[in-house]
Amino acid sequence: MDTVRVLQVAGFKNSGKTTLIRTLIAEAESQGLRTATVKHHGHGDPPALPDSETDSMKFFGDGAAVSAVSGGGIIQLHLREAETGPLPMLRLAAAVRPDLVLVEGFKQAPFEKIVLLRSAEDWEQLKDLPDIRLAVTAGTDAPGAPEIIAREDTEAIRGWFGRWLKGGTGHVHL
Repeated sequence: MDTVRVLQVAGFKNSGKTTLIRTLIAEAESQGLRTATVKHHGHGDPPALPDSETDSMKFFGDGAAVSAVSGGGIIQLHLREAETGPLPMLRLAAAVRPDLVLVEGFKQAPFEKIVLLRSAEDWEQLKDLPDIRLAVTAGTDAPGAPEIIAREDTEAIRGWFGRWLKGGTGHVHL
C-alpha cells in the first residue's frame, strides 16, 4: 500500500480554492516537489470532455472503462468511476508517484485541510469539517480555527505551507 501526503482545500464557490491551490503548486515546485491535484466537479453533470470525434472519445463513447491518449509528453485519461468520492482519484493520482496531492473540494473528506472563508457565515457552516489546519480569510473571524491567515498575505500562506510540508502530518495510506 502506498503512502502520499495529502492536503485538502475546501470552501464555497468563488472562495479562492483554485487560486490558492495554484499558489501551493508553485511553492511545492519551487521546493522541487512533484504535485498531483484532485478536483471535485460539484456541478452535478460530468466535466466537459474532448470532441466526441476523437478516437479516444469514440472508444470511451463505445463503453470502454478507460480510454487514454498520449502525445507530446501529456497523457489524457478518461476513466469511468467504479466508486465515487476522492479516494479512487487519490489512488489514481498516487500511481504517478507525486510527493504531494492537493485536493480541491470534497469538503467532508477526512484529510488535513485549509478552509477558505468569505464571511463569518462561511465559518459557521465549515467549522465542523474534519481536520481543519488553517483558515484563510477575507478579514473574517474564525473562532476556534487552529491558525488564521488573511487571504492577501500570500507570503504567510506560503510560509505555513512550507512548515506543513516539513511536518510529519498529512500522510494518507492508499
